[in-house]
Amino acid sequence: MPLVAERWSPADVPAAERVEAFRAAVSETHLPWSLTPGEPAPGPVELARYRVGDLALVDCRCGPCAGSRGRAQLAATDGDRVGVLLVREGSELVQLGERRVVVPAGAALVWRADRPARFHVPGRLHKWTLLVPASRLPEDVPDGLLDPAAAALLAGLVGTALGAAGTLDARLGGSLADALVDLLAGALTPPPPDDAAWARVVAHVAAHLRDADLTPASIAAAAYVSERSLYALCAARGTTPAGYVRRLRLEGARRELARRGTAATVAAVAHAWGFGDTATFGRGFRTAFGCTPDQVRRGQG
Repeated sequence: MPLVAERWSPADVPAAERVEAFRAAVSETHLPWSLTPGEPAPGPVELARYRVGDLALVDCRCGPCAGSRGRAQLAATDGDRVGVLLVREGSELVQLGERRVVVPAGAALVWRADRPARFHVPGRLHKWTLLVPASRLPEDVPDGLLDPAAAALLAGLVGTALGAAGTLDARLGGSLADALVDLLAGALTPPPPDDAAWARVVAHVAAHLRDADLTPASIAAAAYVSERSLYALCAARGTTPAGYVRRLRLEGARRELARRGTAATVAAVAHAWGFGDTATFGRGFRTAFGCTPDQVRRGQG
């Protein structure tokens, strides 16, 4: 049995009734909205709602229109939902509280069905809307644009669902719903503070790897952590600040020796990568890579 689809088209409604029918169809498929079509008749409109496990997935093509969810629409909403707007063609302007967000083609916006919202569609639009029970996602889901990488992954999975809607049975539909929820939950979960701090450490060290004054104190300051916290971050990854910097410098020196070959001297490369003593550089290099710097320089390592 394929996924259940409910479809609506203005061609199925007398012209005099299309505006009101369009309003009703949008509220039926996208949760209750107060809608203002931008044309006397909505024009070429296609609405299809699919049931994917306990999720709803709406494929919508429409023309200019605007709408809002205020007190009356919130009260008329059955169950708490989180919506994800994925714009495929065109653009949509959404107001969430005091924020106005332009959602261009390729982007994805998360919105909470328990909060007021407005939207404006300035022209032709093709979008997908995924409606997820709020209970299946982390508490206090933040609304706003998703990370572009997460938006692309989610759009790919939604596109797969729509492409296979005629053949998916209820069992696979449930598995697909789980995959969509897992992906969305992962995208909405902020990284642990530890990961965010480590990302700042990595970025600063990478940008200043050749600097002579790259010290634990300077790294900690740039990453907005104390030196004690910096040592703890490194210890959790099996190293120390000095050991982390030394390993990256050795790897950089090895790449340069391999690239420049005999056009470079070992001493010059060691100095360029922050090693003041060639003998110390050589010992660390052999320990790390099992060969000498000169062997790499000559293409033997």
